[in-house]
Amino acid sequence: MDLFREESVSKVNTGFNNLMYVLASISMILFGFLGIFFLSIIFGGNFHPINFINLALAGGVTAFSYFIRNNQRIEYDYTFTNGILDIAKVINNNKRKKLLSTDIRKFEIIAPISDDGFNRALNHPGIKKYNYFLNRGGGLYYGVFTDGSTRSILVFEPSDEMLEMFKKVNPRNVKQ
Repeated sequence: MDLFREESVSKVNTGFNNLMYVLASISMILFGFLGIFFLSIIFGGNFHPINFINLALAGGVTAFSYFIRNNQRIEYDYTFTNGILDIAKVINNNKRKKLLSTDIRKFEIIAPISDDGFNRALNHPGIKKYNYFLNRGGGLYYGVFTDGSTRSILVFEPSDEMLEMFKKVNPRNVKQ
């Protein structure tokens, strides 16, 4: 029997993120037009240094606004297929970046972050940390695994159904 589950995790309280998205979009458009204005002045023959500085500032604010805007709408996709957990980051609903692929059988433990071992594992020297969650509070789990010679900790927010599938693959090391 094949085990497959795909989940998308998005931010629950998005009021601040929506406001930042709108403000960054407006800023990007305004400073983009301002940059075009200064570029037309320079091409018009006015090579005064202040015009070049203004063009650089307008371009920099436009680029900064673009990155701020895109980072307001982030989701994580968790895909579990026959023991393999794949995690990808989806930016602004159009750009997907693969972040992690690991075998659940390699996990020493998967447990809620309220578990006593979480702080111990988090403070372990030389541990590589993967924080792939968007919402704080209940529902956060951690997993400790070794990939090659690197010991790692993953903090994420799987559903109960996905945890049940993890338990089928690695029954001794999954706590709910």
